[in-house]
Parts: sequence; structure tokens; C-alpha cells
Amino acid sequence: MAATGYILKDGILGVFEARQNRSVKNRDGFIRAGIEALNTKSFDELKISDLAAASGNSVGSFYTRFQDKDAYFRALRVYSLDAIEREIEADFTQIALRSMSSGEALDSLVDLLGAIFSSRFRGVLRESYPRILDADDPWAPMRTQAQKVLKTLHDGLEDAFPDYSVAETKTRLSFCFQMITGALQNDLVNNYHVFTLKDGTILEGLKEALRAYMGVPRS
Repeated sequence: MAATGYILKDGILGVFEARQNRSVKNRDGFIRAGIEALNTKSFDELKISDLAAASGNSVGSFYTRFQDKDAYFRALRVYSLDAIEREIEADFTQIALRSMSSGEALDSLVDLLGAIFSSRFRGVLRESYPRILDADDPWAPMRTQAQKVLKTLHDGLEDAFPDYSVAETKTRLSFCFQMITGALQNDLVNNYHVFTLKDGTILEGLKEALRAYMGVPRS
């Protein structure tokens, strides 16, 4: 998933609107620098001077675009989640699911969520997830998007498992989704597990578990 091609939404608290091309370029340069930096360090470790150097801007220009670091983090979050949402809408559809075998469809769900959690936005997700109890709940947009993905999953595969009724199929698919997101969220904040997203083993394990749970032969 690339960070380019997305326009930051207006109205983000503490983020000043950018209209001129130079202002947009400076703002987006800071955002791209932050997205990249969070893959190797925590948000608390980010220094505005380092972000300015990485983006080819000045420290002063940071404060013409963002009120403070909290506003900057909100911008990073909105920009990243919007990019992720657009990727999902493009790649994960009812039509695509119905063109696959049931096993391939389950595998595609694992691959989709794995791609999100291992994307260049992983650092932004990692910093957002522990803040779910904050007043503005930075994980709320992810939950909203998860509901959309789950609906697509239900609608695309409701009759793909003849051993189960439509209602039971949807319940089981919901559990599959819960299993994947739970494992990947845990991987996001913990690095001591045997199966990890870094080496891809967690994805293979999830695919095997989902196929077994849904009664689909292993590929």
C-alpha cells in the first residue's frame, strides 16, 4: 500500500488547512516522513527536527501546518486509515469473493488483513491501538472499517459453505474475522510469539485454522 495518491481530509483538530501547492507539499512531506519513521520508533521518540530534515522542511514550517504533535498524530492517523480504506474497497468486494472457491476466499481474507497490518502504515496502527481508551479513540475508524469488511464477507460468502445454514455461516465467518484480527492486533504490540507477521508464519497458521473451522479441505 503506497502512501501517495491520497488527499488529507480537512477539519482535523489542530491541523491547519493547506491550499497552496507548496503548503500541501510541505504538509504531506511531514506526513510521509512520520509514517516511515513510526516503523522503526515510537511516536514519543519522534523529534520534529528529524521529521523536518527527513521531509526537506524546517521546524518552523511544521508549526504552520500542525498546532502540535498531537494534531500531527491525528493527521497521520486520518491519512493512513483513509489509504487503508481505499485499498480495501478496491481489492475486497462481493464480486471478487464469489469468483473464488470457499478456501481461496478465506485465504484472501487472511491475506487482506495481513497486508493491512504489515503495510507501511503498521507503525501508525501500532501507535493507535494502545490509545483506544483515549477520548477521541483513534481505533474507532478501524472498527468502523472492520464492520464494512465483515458485511462484504457475509454477503459474498453466505452460501459458500453448504454444510451450514446462511445464519450459521455468517456466525462462523464473524468468528473467523475475530480470530484473524485478534491474532494480528496481538502481533502488532507484542514481538515474542513463535508465529509472526514478520516472517509470514502467522498467516499460514490462520489460513489452516480457518479452513479447518469452516470445513474446507487444506489446499
